[in-house]
Amino acid sequence: MKDLLIIDGYNFIFNFFKAGRLDNNDIEYHRGKLIADLIAYNSQKDHDLILVFDASKRRNQLRSSEMIDHIKVIYSREGETADTIIEKLVSEWSDHRKIFVVTSDYSQQKVIFGKNTVRRSCREFGLELDSIRGDIRKRIKKENKNTKRAFYPLEKRLDPEMRKKISDYRKS
Repeated sequence: MKDLLIIDGYNFIFNFFKAGRLDNNDIEYHRGKLIADLIAYNSQKDHDLILVFDASKRRNQLRSSEMIDHIKVIYSREGETADTIIEKLVSEWSDHRKIFVVTSDYSQQKVIFGKNTVRRSCREFGLELDSIRGDIRKRIKKENKNTKRAFYPLEKRLDPEMRKKISDYRKS
Protein backbone atom coordinates (compact mmCIF):
# COMPACT_ATOMS: atom_id res chain seq x y z
CA MET A 1 0.00 0.00 0.00
CA LYS A 2 1.29 3.47 -0.90
CA ASP A 3 2.22 6.03 1.73
CA LEU A 4 -0.48 8.62 2.40
CA LEU A 5 0.36 12.32 2.24
CA ILE A 6 -2.21 14.70 3.75
CA ILE A 7 -1.72 18.44 3.21
CA ASP A 8 -3.47 21.15 5.20
CA GLY A 9 -4.06 23.36 2.15
CA TYR A 10 -4.56 26.83 3.59
CA ASN A 11 -1.97 26.23 6.30
CA PHE A 12 0.53 25.46 3.54
CA ILE A 13 -0.52 28.42 1.37
CA PHE A 14 -0.28 30.93 4.21
CA ASN A 15 2.98 29.53 5.61
CA PHE A 16 5.02 28.59 2.55
CA PHE A 17 3.80 31.14 0.02
CA LYS A 18 3.85 33.78 2.79
CA ALA A 19 0.45 34.75 1.46
CA GLY A 20 -0.63 37.04 4.30
CA ARG A 21 -3.98 38.64 3.57
CA LEU A 22 -5.47 37.47 0.34
CA ASP A 23 -8.62 38.28 -1.55
CA ASN A 24 -10.65 35.49 -3.15
CA ASN A 25 -8.83 35.75 -6.51
CA ASP A 26 -5.43 35.34 -4.82
CA ILE A 27 -6.66 32.39 -2.80
CA GLU A 28 -8.00 30.73 -5.95
CA TYR A 29 -4.64 31.31 -7.68
CA HIS A 30 -2.62 29.81 -4.80
CA ARG A 31 -5.02 26.90 -4.45
CA GLY A 32 -4.63 26.12 -8.16
CA LYS A 33 -0.85 26.53 -7.95
CA LEU A 34 -0.66 24.15 -5.00
CA ILE A 35 -2.75 21.54 -6.82
CA ALA A 36 -0.53 21.85 -9.93
CA ASP A 37 2.59 21.50 -7.77
CA LEU A 38 1.15 18.41 -6.09
CA ILE A 39 0.36 16.83 -9.46
CA ALA A 40 4.01 17.34 -10.48
CA TYR A 41 5.18 16.06 -7.08
CA ASN A 42 3.07 12.92 -7.34
CA SER A 43 4.38 12.18 -10.82
CA GLN A 44 7.75 11.67 -9.13
CA LYS A 45 6.80 10.25 -5.71
CA ASP A 46 3.61 8.22 -6.27
CA HIS A 47 1.87 8.67 -2.91
CA ASP A 48 -1.82 8.70 -2.21
CA LEU A 49 -2.50 12.42 -1.75
CA ILE A 50 -5.27 14.16 0.14
CA LEU A 51 -5.43 17.95 0.15
CA VAL A 52 -7.75 19.45 2.78
CA PHE A 53 -9.12 23.01 2.72
CA ASP A 54 -11.04 24.78 5.46
CA ALA A 55 -14.46 26.02 4.57
CA SER A 56 -15.34 26.73 8.19
CA LYS A 57 -15.97 30.43 7.51
CA ARG A 58 -18.06 29.78 4.42
CA ARG A 59 -21.64 28.69 4.24
CA ASN A 60 -21.07 25.17 2.91
CA GLN A 61 -23.70 22.94 4.45
CA LEU A 62 -21.97 19.76 3.31
CA ARG A 63 -18.41 18.61 3.09
CA SER A 64 -17.38 18.22 -0.53
CA SER A 65 -14.57 16.43 -2.28
CA GLU A 66 -13.28 15.93 -5.78
CA MET A 67 -10.53 13.99 -7.50
CA ILE A 68 -8.08 16.10 -9.49
CA ASP A 69 -5.49 14.04 -11.31
CA HIS A 70 -5.21 11.37 -8.56
CA ILE A 71 -5.34 13.92 -5.74
CA LYS A 72 -8.35 13.88 -3.45
CA VAL A 73 -9.29 17.45 -2.58
CA ILE A 74 -11.60 17.85 0.42
CA TYR A 75 -13.41 21.05 1.42
CA SER A 76 -14.77 21.04 4.96
CA ARG A 77 -18.36 21.98 5.71
CA GLU A 78 -19.49 25.03 7.63
CA GLY A 79 -18.21 24.90 11.21
CA GLU A 80 -15.71 22.13 10.47
CA THR A 81 -11.97 22.75 10.26
CA ALA A 82 -9.36 21.10 8.09
CA ASP A 83 -7.69 20.00 11.34
CA THR A 84 -10.77 17.98 12.28
CA ILE A 85 -10.78 16.20 8.92
CA ILE A 86 -7.03 15.53 9.08
CA GLU A 87 -7.34 14.06 12.60
CA LYS A 88 -10.11 11.71 11.42
CA LEU A 89 -8.09 10.63 8.37
CA VAL A 90 -5.01 9.95 10.51
CA SER A 91 -6.95 7.90 13.06
CA GLU A 92 -8.68 6.00 10.25
CA TRP A 93 -5.53 5.11 8.29
CA SER A 94 -2.57 5.12 10.73
CA ASP A 95 -2.90 1.39 11.52
CA HIS A 96 -2.73 0.48 7.84
CA ARG A 97 -0.03 2.65 6.27
CA LYS A 98 2.60 5.30 6.82
CA ILE A 99 1.10 8.81 6.86
CA PHE A 100 2.82 12.14 6.33
CA VAL A 101 0.91 15.25 7.38
CA VAL A 102 2.05 18.61 6.01
CA THR A 103 1.16 21.36 8.48
CA SER A 104 2.85 24.03 10.55
CA ASP A 105 -0.04 24.21 12.99
CA TYR A 106 1.46 23.53 16.43
CA SER A 107 -1.72 22.17 18.03
CA GLN A 108 -2.23 19.87 15.03
CA GLN A 109 1.31 18.55 15.44
CA LYS A 110 0.54 17.37 18.97
CA VAL A 111 -2.59 15.54 17.93
CA ILE A 112 -1.29 13.75 14.83
CA PHE A 113 1.92 12.31 16.23
CA GLY A 114 1.43 8.63 16.68
CA LYS A 115 1.79 5.25 15.13
CA ASN A 116 2.96 5.45 11.49
CA THR A 117 2.36 9.22 11.33
CA VAL A 118 5.04 11.80 10.59
CA ARG A 119 4.58 15.55 10.50
CA ARG A 120 6.32 17.58 7.82
CA SER A 121 6.51 21.33 8.13
CA CYS A 122 5.17 23.52 5.35
CA ARG A 123 8.65 24.94 4.81
CA GLU A 124 10.26 21.50 4.49
CA PHE A 125 7.60 20.21 2.12
CA GLY A 126 7.65 23.43 0.09
CA LEU A 127 11.40 23.09 -0.43
CA GLU A 128 10.86 19.53 -1.64
CA LEU A 129 8.19 20.76 -4.09
CA ASP A 130 10.63 23.39 -5.39
CA SER A 131 13.34 20.77 -5.81
CA ILE A 132 11.05 18.44 -7.74
CA ARG A 133 9.91 21.29 -10.00
CA GLY A 134 13.58 22.07 -10.70
CA ASP A 135 14.33 18.42 -11.50
CA ILE A 136 11.38 18.28 -13.89
CA ARG A 137 12.52 21.49 -15.64
CA LYS A 138 16.03 20.07 -16.09
CA ARG A 139 14.65 16.82 -17.50
CA ILE A 140 12.41 18.71 -19.93
CA LYS A 141 15.30 20.91 -21.02
CA LYS A 142 17.48 17.83 -21.60
CA GLU A 143 14.69 16.10 -23.55
CA ASN A 144 14.22 19.22 -25.69
CA LYS A 145 17.93 19.28 -26.50
CA ASN A 146 17.83 15.61 -27.51
CA THR A 147 14.73 16.17 -29.60
CA LYS A 148 16.27 19.16 -31.40
CA ARG A 149 19.35 17.10 -32.27
CA ALA A 150 17.17 14.40 -33.78
CA PHE A 151 15.76 16.95 -36.23
CA TYR A 152 19.13 18.21 -37.52
CA PRO A 153 19.54 17.60 -41.23
CA LEU A 154 20.90 14.15 -41.91
CA GLU A 155 24.14 15.44 -43.37
CA LYS A 156 24.94 17.30 -40.12
CA ARG A 157 24.42 14.13 -38.12
CA LEU A 158 26.80 12.07 -40.29
CA ASP A 159 30.53 12.04 -39.74
CA PRO A 160 32.64 13.64 -42.53
CA GLU A 161 33.81 10.31 -43.93
CA MET A 162 30.27 9.03 -44.40
CA ARG A 163 29.21 12.34 -46.00
CA LYS A 164 32.06 11.98 -48.53
CA LYS A 165 31.01 8.41 -49.37
CA ILE A 166 27.42 9.49 -49.97
CA SER A 167 28.56 12.46 -52.02
CA ASP A 168 30.81 10.20 -54.16
CA TYR A 169 27.93 7.74 -54.58
CA ARG A 170 25.62 10.51 -55.81
CA LYS A 171 28.18 11.64 -58.37
CA SER A 172 28.59 8.18 -59.87
